[in-house]
Amino acid sequence: MNKLFSEIKLRNASQTLKNAIAVAPMTTSQSNPDGTVSEAEAAWLERLAADDYGMVITCASAISKQSIAFHNQLSVGDDSKLPGLTQLAQRLKGYKAKTIIQLCHGGSRATPELTGSPAYSASSYSMPQIQDFVSPLALSIAQIKDIINDFAAACERVAKAGFDGIEFHGANGYLFTQFISTMTNLRDDEYGGNLVNRARFSREVVRACRSRVPADFILGFRMSFESMGMETGLDMDENIQISNWLAEDGIDYLHVSHLQYDSPSIKYPDQIALQYISTRIDKDLPLICAGGITTFEDANKALEYGADIVAIGRAAIGNVNLPGYFAQNEELPFTMPYSENHLREIGIGEDFLNYFRLPFIKANLKIMKE
Repeated sequence: MNKLFSEIKLRNASQTLKNAIAVAPMTTSQSNPDGTVSEAEAAWLERLAADDYGMVITCASAISKQSIAFHNQLSVGDDSKLPGLTQLAQRLKGYKAKTIIQLCHGGSRATPELTGSPAYSASSYSMPQIQDFVSPLALSIAQIKDIINDFAAACERVAKAGFDGIEFHGANGYLFTQFISTMTNLRDDEYGGNLVNRARFSREVVRACRSRVPADFILGFRMSFESMGMETGLDMDENIQISNWLAEDGIDYLHVSHLQYDSPSIKYPDQIALQYISTRIDKDLPLICAGGITTFEDANKALEYGADIVAIGRAAIGNVNLPGYFAQNEELPFTMPYSENHLREIGIGEDFLNYFRLPFIKANLKIMKE
């Protein structure tokens, strides 16, 4: 049997994926304005669960009002969200995919018009290369402790709703990354400076969450290992060390976030980043890889490079039952750019389509009018 279709056992949880194909977390911007689950979002996730993936990971979900980063973001931030989350979990239980809600705090990327307060981060910093960038305020120790509790409460809420687990969004410049990065973390207390201190926030969040949920509840962590674009201050070896600490703290899998699964390391340009990571993290920690995996050949190559699970994003949007095509080693019937008509025909909602039309998304996810 091809490794893609073998069962995958996670590290600490008594949970097994039916195959090694996951749906990558993708912004959809189609929850209700108050963060509750919309029918469009529920239908989208149900379609993916029905498509025979081993794991379905949701969009980045806000853990509190202060953490909201974009309009129509799914929220697990208070008990008013619990009824809709419970209904969604029950709706997805009829399928065999493990259902994971990604938890996120925007930090400096939180949107003041949605949160009602200024953006906060590990420290105040400037980014003159970004026009009209507003420097965030530095979090106090008390505020950091509150955010750790917010994560734990959100995690407990997801477990109570009936989902299989959560994934911490420690990639793409959100709050976990802002604490780890030497560019954005300029603190000189126990949460800044050396690696132990810059990793402290991530570790305390994981420990707090692990203490609040059953042993078989899945905790994953998605991480950016190196600087990309304007996101700087990240070091490959530092983040490998943090990953191994997080394994000690209770995560069940690690999710590598790269734009391309086979990209070389920035620090070690003669090596494939995924290969380098896979040989240095805890051997019992399953590794998910995302980034440009659009064919059966890509998926198998990622496994050769050391991934245990491959996460599919853009190809999953336009192709119903993608795992079925991979199982038969068949080419996918639809490739980008997708037509709007096709996406509508397979159930993609208008809010999701509007997200595709945003200028900063169009470069990577092209759709056509016809």
